[in-house]
Parts: sequence; structure tokens; C-alpha cells
Amino acid sequence: MLALVMLAAGAGAKKKAKPKVPAPAAGKSAPRAQPAEPPLPPPQGKLAVFPFAGEGGQRVQQQVVSSLRAKGLKVITNIRPVDSAEQYREMAVTLDLVAYVDGEYASDGDQASATVYLRSVVTGLRAASATFTGARRTLSTEVSKGFWDRMGTDLARLCGDAAKPRKLERAPLRIEAGTPLTNEPTTAGQ
Repeated sequence: MLALVMLAAGAGAKKKAKPKVPAPAAGKSAPRAQPAEPPLPPPQGKLAVFPFAGEGGQRVQQQVVSSLRAKGLKVITNIRPVDSAEQYREMAVTLDLVAYVDGEYASDGDQASATVYLRSVVTGLRAASATFTGARRTLSTEVSKGFWDRMGTDLARLCGDAAKPRKLERAPLRIEAGTPLTNEPTTAGQ
């Protein structure tokens, strides 16, 4: 009976052993695979582009507007900047905006630089910027070619933030101008 027990124990010893994974060095942990962030959705919505400061800023502004429209965004250019972050937030709610764009242009002889700023509608503050430098005559085309590469991800992030529901601080200011007048012709001379 004793031999039978030994035979059964010996039969179990022939199983394949699992390969051992070497333990990491003392004090170091094994590297973990970082979860990849999901890609941002393409920007969509309505943006307000303010006039660019500086002599020659109009050409750069036109290139930025055309780059935004080429990606399918709606652009409003007839709005003037306001004074405070709170006013930017209120204007964004009223006009259903996803971001603001403004910029500066400066030239010195043949060299020029243009800085494009993106402003968040959630905070009302500047959220990103990119500076383009180059020859004065070709700077606007350089902005046109490089704008989306340098500002596209920031703009997509701002559009995603604007799409999230948020609590309003207060209702937008509405001015009640009285009762509407009826548009009836008057009879003159009676």
C-alpha cells in the first residue's frame, strides 16, 4: 500500500512547471503600461475672433479665420472684446460660443511676429497661445500653414470643455425696453 502512494506522488511530479518571471530589482517597480488618452473629438461650434492688435494684424486675422472656417467652424468677427472674465462668460452663454480667438502682431524691419491667443468660455481667461515668427511678407502664410498644427489640440480641448454642462453664476442680463409697438399705418391729414 505504501508503494501505491509513492507512485501517485511521483506521477504528479511530472507536470510542467510555470516559467518564473524575474523579479524587478530591489526598490524598482515593474513599468506599467500607461492608458492612452482617448483622442479629442474634432472641434465644432461657433467662435468669436476679435481684431488682432498691431499694424498688419488684419492679414494674420484673416488667415486664422480662413483656417478655422476650413475646419468647419462657424466664425463671428464683428464682436468687440469686453472688459472682464465674467463678461466673456456671459457673452459666451448668450451667443452659444465655444472659444474666443484674439492676437497681436508686431514687426521690426523685415522681421515680424504674431501671437494668437485662445480664450476659454468656461473661465473667461486665456487658455493657450502660439507665437509665429518670420519674415514680414510671409508671416501670414506661415500662420495659415501652422495654425492648426499648433493650436488644434488646444482648440479641441476648449470645445470639449464648452460642451460640458455648467452652472450659470446668474442669468444673462436682458433689457426690457417696454411693450412692443404695433406697426399700423397712420392716416395723415384726418
